[in-house]
Amino acid sequence: MSFNPDIQYRCTIIRGKSISRMDDYLPVYAEILNEICPIPSNQFDETFDKKLSHYIKDDYKTIKNHRTENVDKLLGMYFEKDDIIYISERTKKFLEDNDQPAFFKSVCFKFQQPNGSQKINTTADKVQHEINFKPYHFILALLKSAATKSIVFTKDEVAYYVLNALQVLQGSVSVDEVLKTILSDRAKKVHKKVETPGKAYSYSFQHINEQFDYLELANLIRKDGKSIWLNSRETTSTELFVRDLSKPLAIDFSKYNFDEKGIGKIVELEWQEYFGAISEKESLAFATSISSLETALPTDVSPKVPTVSTIEIGDEGENFVLQIERNLVKAFNPRLVNKVNFHGKQRGLGYDITSIEASRNKKNPEYLRYIEVKATKRVHPPDFTDTLDTINLTRNEWVAAEQQSNHFYIYRIYFTTKGTFISIIKDPVKKNDDGLLYATPTVYRLEFGDKAVDEKLIFA
Repeated sequence: MSFNPDIQYRCTIIRGKSISRMDDYLPVYAEILNEICPIPSNQFDETFDKKLSHYIKDDYKTIKNHRTENVDKLLGMYFEKDDIIYISERTKKFLEDNDQPAFFKSVCFKFQQPNGSQKINTTADKVQHEINFKPYHFILALLKSAATKSIVFTKDEVAYYVLNALQVLQGSVSVDEVLKTILSDRAKKVHKKVETPGKAYSYSFQHINEQFDYLELANLIRKDGKSIWLNSRETTSTELFVRDLSKPLAIDFSKYNFDEKGIGKIVELEWQEYFGAISEKESLAFATSISSLETALPTDVSPKVPTVSTIEIGDEGENFVLQIERNLVKAFNPRLVNKVNFHGKQRGLGYDITSIEASRNKKNPEYLRYIEVKATKRVHPPDFTDTLDTINLTRNEWVAAEQQSNHFYIYRIYFTTKGTFISIIKDPVKKNDDGLLYATPTVYRLEFGDKAVDEKLIFA
């Protein structure tokens, strides 16, 4: 079959709510789920929406859409089984490592067309049109092939020749065929873009543009207003996608009888359980290095192995802050550098670093700072004019904050593609008392004696 890109098919995805702030919302979603799950499914909607409304001041419908569109269908952050809502493996991993690009890599890797995130009639239509496609895998394979020839694609080209081309969506056209066709049309000065008669350009292109957004959030591509290219510093992750492209879809939706009563719920539950899972192989391959967040220009066409910098030995955030504090104190008085110390290996202290005020307090420059570091990796920088974030403190850390009060600081580190950003919170206990931040106990400690024990088993 010869490739005819003019046979178009509008293969949509669920539109995300406020995708431009997905970096901000992800940790909030995850912490809410961590706090309330597992939970009976009949209590989940109201409980989640109520907690989310503390962070996002908006109407009921918008809050609901965050849950149904982002948290469930797009990001696979939970699944339902036996009428109980559980946190997905993807979400658990993110709560452990704070690696947002790795989270989005997993989202892209598990996604397929057709899928179980859309209305059942939409899925049935894709099955009828024999759609059989891994969009993110194909795009990365195409960009990799183009990079070896120093070719940079426009967004319109990827949209028209890949994401809206029926034969590609059916899995019957190879990456090489697509590349050859695009270059042939370029040579003829033929420029094509996705259009729907009678509809605005945004109707045809927005859901496609959001797929580029997810690849960017995954740190796998770079893009500007017109073009899209591979992040050459993410070789390990990209290779996993490319190798997996030829494998069959994880879920064959042609097996379903779409006329069966209740089929929508059956499809939804199977998709949820699959979509939010993550294997050990994926987990290792998707880890984001700090150097991979650095700028990757279209001219960086050859694969690069990320270099290991000083801050990537051990904990990146702690080492980064340690160096900042040492530099600051050294500039103030070199003899006082020995007052900057790392305590991260000492259990139970409740802080990672001790430093001094130095030039930040001219009256008492040798007063101690007790610093707890909380780091995360994300693609987009935080918006310091409209901060939305959430972190966890252990009981020891909270006790240390109470004891050191005005001398206790949280350094929230954001490693991003635009550089490293730090939010510093002084005396979080007082800020909690003043209503400037909200600390919620989430761990139950049980102390019990013999009267509380129902059974005792001994295996000698």
